[in-house]
Amino acid sequence: MLKLRLINPNSPLTTITLPDIIQKMTMGRRALFMPVNLAICAAVTPSEYHIEIIDECVLDKPHVPRNDVDVVGMGAMTTQAKRAYALADEYRKLGVKVILGGIHPSALPDEALEHCDTVCMGDAEGTLPYALNDLAAGRPMKQKYNWRDYPSAPIATPRKDLLNPKDYLVFNPIQTTRGCPHSCSFCTTPAIFGRHFRQRSVESIVDEMKEAMETGSRFFIFSDDNFAGNHRWALELCDAITPLKIKWASQCDILISNNEKLLAAMRRSGCQGLILGLESPNPDTLTEARKNYVRAETYPPRIKTIQKHNISLWGAFIFGFDNDDWRNCQATVRFAHRAGLVMSCYPILTPYPGTVLFEEFKKQGRLLTEDWDKYNGATVVFQPKRMTVEQLRYAQMAAFCDFYRPRSAFARLKLWPLKKCSWLANIAIYRGLVYYYHKQRRPIPSFSDFHHKLEE
Repeated sequence: MLKLRLINPNSPLTTITLPDIIQKMTMGRRALFMPVNLAICAAVTPSEYHIEIIDECVLDKPHVPRNDVDVVGMGAMTTQAKRAYALADEYRKLGVKVILGGIHPSALPDEALEHCDTVCMGDAEGTLPYALNDLAAGRPMKQKYNWRDYPSAPIATPRKDLLNPKDYLVFNPIQTTRGCPHSCSFCTTPAIFGRHFRQRSVESIVDEMKEAMETGSRFFIFSDDNFAGNHRWALELCDAITPLKIKWASQCDILISNNEKLLAAMRRSGCQGLILGLESPNPDTLTEARKNYVRAETYPPRIKTIQKHNISLWGAFIFGFDNDDWRNCQATVRFAHRAGLVMSCYPILTPYPGTVLFEEFKKQGRLLTEDWDKYNGATVVFQPKRMTVEQLRYAQMAAFCDFYRPRSAFARLKLWPLKKCSWLANIAIYRGLVYYYHKQRRPIPSFSDFHHKLEE
């Protein structure tokens, strides 16, 4: 049999936050999520191949390439690209064929081809089997396999038997949909996977969940960009999983608030929480982001509509749009407090390759670097308009620290009804932040520091 090694390259984020902090925040696990992309690649690999998965993010030492396989496949987000390229270069020196895929190689295939033999662009289900079949048949692989050039393939059920569940906080993420009908300027999803929204068969999802339940899993993450992009389909799935009596969480757009029948079905089926991509409560910022399908002033009533179904909400905001200064960032955190969000995150605006934003900033000469290691949501890689680079980075960390302070957690979560998982997550995140700044011998940042500087 031919031998295929699938590799998840290490992410610089693990060195930004420090591995020991990650383990403190994940109850001792080495990583948050298992690499579902590689598990899907394994599932669609032709039977002629023996498969091995190496997740560099859970290794004690970097992976050392060796020529004991016929072909290596790697998926890479932008922040993983440099490491993926370095591994690919080493493998090619050893005479091993290399296939690259994932978001970054799909966005910049010509750049990726400088380091590999073949790029699989877009869905692995519709590209990787063709590349591997060509190799197995002795035919030269094409340089590019674009999913748009091949018949549509269903979203595959991942092979999880090739990974160790003890390495991951979340070992059973379930991908149910792909694509997004919206066209936000900063998002890679419509750029790479298209605006055509695809759903996996309900039967295959239920089968995957039942198999995971046999090993004790009762809580699932639906790892989708927009779980409820198709309300009718989402209702069908909720009805199908209700008898399983499990708990789950996912991500979707705030338009879910339009459908209380679906919200009720989601809660009955075990939905505990949703991540909402809110970006900003500032209407001018939403316009700038081309988030035209919702108005910021409708956020509060929409959030209350979802919460009244006892579904907890995690707000995903972005700092650094041209309308943002540090006061807007502080106002965003205050909005998250008032809205009673159980959790919230504040990544820095990042112009990922393949997005409208990347092309605009490049044309304007505002990109400070194309060092892909820094395209991680924690580093400022462009010139902000109303803040300095240092102010934007400080505002991000002040937002995290202000939001997750114990006083904030008490105000948002309250003691009853007890939100056990939310409490544990809030405590773990704040513990990680305190540990980080103690180790750096620096005070915990706060927006009050901006006010003090103004007074000086």
